[in-house]
Amino acid sequence: MLWTGLQVFRTSSMARAGLLLLASLALEGLVFLALASEFLGVLMLLMMSGEMVTMTFFMVMFMPDPGGLMGMDMTHDKRRSAGVAAAAGLALAAAAVATDWPARVLGNDAPDVRAIGFEVMGRSMLSFLFAATTILFTMIGGVLLAKHGGRLGLPAPGGEER
Repeated sequence: MLWTGLQVFRTSSMARAGLLLLASLALEGLVFLALASEFLGVLMLLMMSGEMVTMTFFMVMFMPDPGGLMGMDMTHDKRRSAGVAAAAGLALAAAAVATDWPARVLGNDAPDVRAIGFEVMGRSMLSFLFAATTILFTMIGGVLLAKHGGRLGLPAPGGEER
């Protein structure tokens, strides 16, 4: 997971960066599944796979050099960003070591966990359906507007090539 996340910033291709990010987030979803958190794991896999594939699709469609043939550097101000990353990592590691973690572990059949899952999905299902429909229509609209001839299929004016 960390290797694919780091490779996102080392590649010179936007398409490869999107797919590596998809791989990193898919591995994170598998970690949730391994920790017996099925709802979060499946939600992570479904939402992130749809998001990353859509993002990669639009990057390939609209970026001037999606294949990375001209070279691209995805990091800026490298020294300061490396320092901030190291400081944040050390601070998070210190917080994890200094935290008094609870000793009690709940079983899989804990009523609170099930109630939270049903509450989130029951009330939010309409929102998820609306978001999915909106994303679908956005993708269709983007393709129709970007294709040769625009949304009406008109020829290019006066010998202009597209």
